[in-house]
Order: sequence, then C-alpha cells, then structure tokens
Amino acid sequence: MTLSDLESLLHASLSGLGALISVTVTDLPADERGLRQLLAKAAEVARLKATPMIEIQLPRGRFPGIGATYGGAPVRDCGPSSVLRLVYGKQPVIIAA
Repeated sequence: MTLSDLESLLHASLSGLGALISVTVTDLPADERGLRQLLAKAAEVARLKATPMIEIQLPRGRFPGIGATYGGAPVRDCGPSSVLRLVYGKQPVIIAA
C-alpha cells in the first residue's frame, strides 16, 4: 500500500466521531524505514481527523526496532500474520463506583 493510498483510505474512513475503526494493511513495506513512514502518515491523518490511533499491531519479529509505543499508541505483536493493523477511536472512560 502506498502512502497516498493509505492517506486516501484514512481520510475516507476516519470521522472523528469516536467509533472504533480498525484498518488492516496486508502489503507491508519491505523495511523498517518504510514502516515508520507509513506509521507517521497514519498518525498525521489521525490528528487531522481528530481520531486518535489507540493501538498498532504488527509483526514485531520483522520490525524489531519499533518500540513498545508509537505516537502514544501501544504497539502489539500480531504474531505470524504479516499484517499491520491500526486501531482508531476514543479510549473508553471507565468510572468505578
């Protein structure tokens, strides 16, 4: 997926209304530099659309240099599946009584 394809998809999908949205990218960049560019574009569009990125899932074995968080979102290992999953939406507020 090219950066412009991702940008177009996110602009069309993210509403800023707070609904949880998961975007799955199956055609991953060949290297970590390309992945960082893709994540930066995904975070940029999220800011523009006022819809925070709340989780990132990726194959950590393939991209070991990506830290435990990126842009404030936790990064989780998706295991053997070679996909990147970006989860957007408002974090639920939990109120204990």
